[in-house]
Amino acid sequence: MVHVRSRNHRSRPGQSLVEFALLATTLVLMLGVAVDGARAFSAWIVMGNMARAAAQYGTIGPILDPAVDQEDEIEAGMRAAALAELNSQALAFVFNGTTGPSVVPELVRDDPATAVGDCAARATVSYDFQPLFVPVFPGFTIRRQATMRIQYVPAGFTCPL
Repeated sequence: MVHVRSRNHRSRPGQSLVEFALLATTLVLMLGVAVDGARAFSAWIVMGNMARAAAQYGTIGPILDPAVDQEDEIEAGMRAAALAELNSQALAFVFNGTTGPSVVPELVRDDPATAVGDCAARATVSYDFQPLFVPVFPGFTIRRQATMRIQYVPAGFTCPL
């Protein structure tokens, strides 16, 4: 039996190489998007933990250390608690040697948005995320916030207005 090739099925040298190059580029791009997406998700989780740690310190800081009774001392403790939460996790890959997330602690009173009433500790953590593997996509800001009601108000301390 003789195999006869039709005109439409001629062998084209290099066709396989071109197809592989197109497919490999697409696969590498998809891998980069997956890795950067995982980094962003991990940063989002860590920042939520940081915000909760800071807000929790704001609610119990005066109980842990009765000498801490001024608003700026409590806010400094909140910032330190958030950074301690960050340092407790090995996240060099997530934040890629940048300065890391910024923490804005505050004590608030009667915030209708949170319905916590009276006095509350709020921590906002934000980070400007920049993709590593797919620099074509623009960076964006990830922001997490936690608010907790202060259970114990030390003598002489009043919530800010």
